[in-house]
Amino acid sequence: MDTLKDLLPTRLFEVLEKAGICTTKQIIILSVWDIKKLTNLFNDDIKLLKNILSNNCSPVSISGNSLEDKNVAVKTGCASIDKILKGGFRIGTLTEMYGESGSGKTQIALQTAVYCGTSGCVFICTEDLFPVKRFNQISQYVWHDIKDTECKKNIFIEHLTEAHELISCIRVRLPKLLKFNKISAVILDSVAAPFRCENTNYVQRAEELKELAILLLNIAQEYNIAVICINQVTACFTGSDDVLPTLGLVWSNLISCRLKLTKTIDYRELTIAFAPHLSNAQGAKFIITKNGIEDMENILINK
Repeated sequence: MDTLKDLLPTRLFEVLEKAGICTTKQIIILSVWDIKKLTNLFNDDIKLLKNILSNNCSPVSISGNSLEDKNVAVKTGCASIDKILKGGFRIGTLTEMYGESGSGKTQIALQTAVYCGTSGCVFICTEDLFPVKRFNQISQYVWHDIKDTECKKNIFIEHLTEAHELISCIRVRLPKLLKFNKISAVILDSVAAPFRCENTNYVQRAEELKELAILLLNIAQEYNIAVICINQVTACFTGSDDVLPTLGLVWSNLISCRLKLTKTIDYRELTIAFAPHLSNAQGAKFIITKNGIEDMENILINK
């Protein structure tokens, strides 16, 4: 960055130097009145100083159109879901999927992992063991034979059950893996399980959740990957039949995007609870088949 001497007119720089104002930060944070008191400069001169330094220090602006032109999402492989998510799970963000048991959370996660076969994926299980048989079924349908075998080499699987093990993995082992391997997504199924305990110290749990979320978000942004966390649900205390994601406000305030999954007799539906770049008015209906998750509209058209 240029020095004050290089940026400012000589007469103004000399006055500031005599007054002991030697850094850009001082000029920006001091009020016009404070600088005037120290230097006896006119208001117009002080405003000129502030404008010059503010323009020099401000970051380069990036338009929304520039962001849209880049590959900013990881595909799920389901057309309707990818459509409402504007291409899939957004990279550089922490996305949560929540819903009742059987609503399709793990199925979406597995299919997303399969579609990361050429770009790499880390899948961390905290409840049941990784569903290898189901993963192979979807992968075989998507990639077929020789390519299927090659793509599986890019999927890294870990099974952890305790909160301290999970945080240690995210803090130490995961960054080491990401440095030496091409990865486009990290999937955590589920984020709630390690923190579910009857004798939990709630203050400690809140601190651990905060640390976990910050670690995951930093990894998403530093390595330019999508981080997808599956969450469980709890009953709503307002008396309605609706359900809420677990883990409370600490976790909710740290995630970038929240997706809700619901199920009916005929289909499942993904809706957007909140996301800064997506419309909440849309929903994607899908069904679960032996081949994975498929767009409901396509199934009906084929029939």
